[in-house]
Amino acid sequence: MRISRFWKTLDDFADAAASRWEWQATLGTELASAEQLLSKAGRVRELPCPSPGGAGCPRRVVRHVDGTIRAVCGDRPKACADLDLDADDIAILRVDRANLAKRIARALGLSPHRPGHTTPGAVTRIGTHDVYAGRGFPVFLALPGPSADADPRPFAEVLDTPGPRLLLTPTVASLPDALIAALDRAGVVRMALADIMIVENGTLTLARPAADTFAALREAVTRDAGDSAQGLAWPLPPDARWEEITMRFVADDVLNVTFRGETRRFEPDQLGMKNAKNGKPTAAWKYLKAFARMNGRLPVHHPEAEKKSAHQKQKQALSKVLRDSFGIADEPIPTDDGDYVTRFVVSADDLEQGRQGQRQRNFAERR
Repeated sequence: MRISRFWKTLDDFADAAASRWEWQATLGTELASAEQLLSKAGRVRELPCPSPGGAGCPRRVVRHVDGTIRAVCGDRPKACADLDLDADDIAILRVDRANLAKRIARALGLSPHRPGHTTPGAVTRIGTHDVYAGRGFPVFLALPGPSADADPRPFAEVLDTPGPRLLLTPTVASLPDALIAALDRAGVVRMALADIMIVENGTLTLARPAADTFAALREAVTRDAGDSAQGLAWPLPPDARWEEITMRFVADDVLNVTFRGETRRFEPDQLGMKNAKNGKPTAAWKYLKAFARMNGRLPVHHPEAEKKSAHQKQKQALSKVLRDSFGIADEPIPTDDGDYVTRFVVSADDLEQGRQGQRQRNFAERR
């Protein structure tokens, strides 16, 4: 079901908080679906009046010794009716912004964002919609509330982020026109949660599949990436894992990479492992070959003390170039019990067999 009234309350309620009685009066049947997005935050002492303005307004919450609770109009004569309440009615329910952002990110299937700093104000980057492994568009959430103004500073990260990006707001009217114009000039795509989200079986979800909802943004990522997918050697699906990859050296300068039954051939330059000055493979290529010869495992500490630092830097460089080439964000070569161990299978068996065959041929020729 759609919870359009709920999204509108995020524009109307200061700090997205009110008594449960007020939420119920505002949302009606939507409250049962939206309550998962609210958390308790104390109790109110007053309730709003239907015709505010008198000296005794708003209605004061009175808790009697017998346990009954009433909201009492203080005007004389009374301007509105007193209300009989229960403890749930006077509970303050507040939108838990962190919980809401988490639920929206989960509904959109976003990969988590790891910010280097806390985003200021009411604008938060909640994740990335991946088109390829490691390549997609960032998604931001803005909950400006009734005090929204045209100040662009809280939206600095949104405005300054290059490429396709998406800004979510509760409704199409959440932001003032001047700010909308600035976002449009910067090429920011805006979508209203009221238009794209529903609650289904008690869970916040997209009204349509993500591929349809974000079709234009996904196309923009693909178009900007071109055949190289923004520098990727092989654009893998968003759910790709290192454990699904096998790398086999079939020659000194040729690596076959297999993923989900498909094999592609790579040379050092295609993986960013070729020295631009002398045209030779970089140390990272040689280091990968060393892993292959040792079945994917090398000691963390180099036996020669003077080479320890260089050894660790080579591992870090190799990890980076592999992430840059295949887009999988996880560490490809973690540490395990004193060794660097590849998450992927890497082999030099073909390379070693070729060398053994060459030695056998050389011996036969000498005879």
